[in-house]
Amino acid sequence: MARRKAAKDPVTQYARDVVDGKVVAGRLVRLACERHLRDLERGEDRGLYWDPEAAQHALDFFRFLRQSKGEWAGAPLQLQPWQQFAVGSVFGWMREATDGGRYRRYRTAYNEVSRKNGKSTLGAGIGLYLLDADGEPGAEVYSAATVKDQAKIVWREAMQMVRKSPALRRRIQMVGTGPKSQGANMFVPDTASKFEPLGADVDSLDGLNVHGAIVDELHAHKTRSMWDVLETATAARRQPLIWAITTAGFNRDGICYELREYSVQVLEGLVQDDRWFAFIATIDEGDDPFDETIWIKANPNLGISVKLDDLRSLVLKAKQIPAALNNFHVPRQHGGRWQPRLVYVHEGWRDGPDGRRQLVRAQYFGGLED
Repeated sequence: MARRKAAKDPVTQYARDVVDGKVVAGRLVRLACERHLRDLERGEDRGLYWDPEAAQHALDFFRFLRQSKGEWAGAPLQLQPWQQFAVGSVFGWMREATDGGRYRRYRTAYNEVSRKNGKSTLGAGIGLYLLDADGEPGAEVYSAATVKDQAKIVWREAMQMVRKSPALRRRIQMVGTGPKSQGANMFVPDTASKFEPLGADVDSLDGLNVHGAIVDELHAHKTRSMWDVLETATAARRQPLIWAITTAGFNRDGICYELREYSVQVLEGLVQDDRWFAFIATIDEGDDPFDETIWIKANPNLGISVKLDDLRSLVLKAKQIPAALNNFHVPRQHGGRWQPRLVYVHEGWRDGPDGRRQLVRAQYFGGLED
């Protein structure tokens, strides 16, 4: 796919709109936008260069993709401004290498948004770009997850995109995708590149030479073994990319929260890591998770793939049922806030009937967790 001169710069425009308050966004998204604008002014001192044509090349690739599910099945995939910012940032920022060449600045992209905001669809498109349009000979691209069945979610979405695109079908072959096949991949004969699902439950993860990895639902990874394998397997590539996608989770001791905390430090300027991109869409401290006006902070696709009426219904249920609040939901899956699992809601206990007489001489059990 030939590059065309960028007539405009949607990445920088989104960043300015967020910083100027024209787009409602949380603090961490605003920090990502401020970082982009700051690096436009000062990044060259660190060997960083903004290439809007490279960003546009990646964005244009998505015009070849078709959606496969729901009301948009068969329709062209139209990236929303926040998606253009994330994709364009990762593929548009370049660095000057010691060998005199220019390669992609970012090697890792941590993307955290709430459910139903198109994370898997976007990840599938990123994987196909790395496979087919990135100019990498012998590219190995993987959709990675804790188990292979989970890894196949993004991979299957990518496969459906290929099937629905005449342009991609001409270049990308699908191998071993039949119902009785034990293996499955997409293959580009011209560059000997492949795109496969990869689960941490396979017998061996040795011998990988990763150009691209789409790590799905990172919060579900109980150990860092898969992440470490992917990181070390990129060492032989000039401009590899690990694109991590996740919702907020419960486990603050796992690899996902560790990488989230690192991402926050990068965004806040406490750590300078020019190879690390982070987009974290979440409500802010002090925000009321039941306030509709702030839901878009954690749901940048609100009104598109995330329906306002659906969120209202979930909120109503979460207010009435403690278990629903635990799984919802408002703070986590649709508010982007990490939280421990709730056993009981304090308000329900506080506002309940006075049953002290029933508790006399009853047997009690309690527990504490440090």
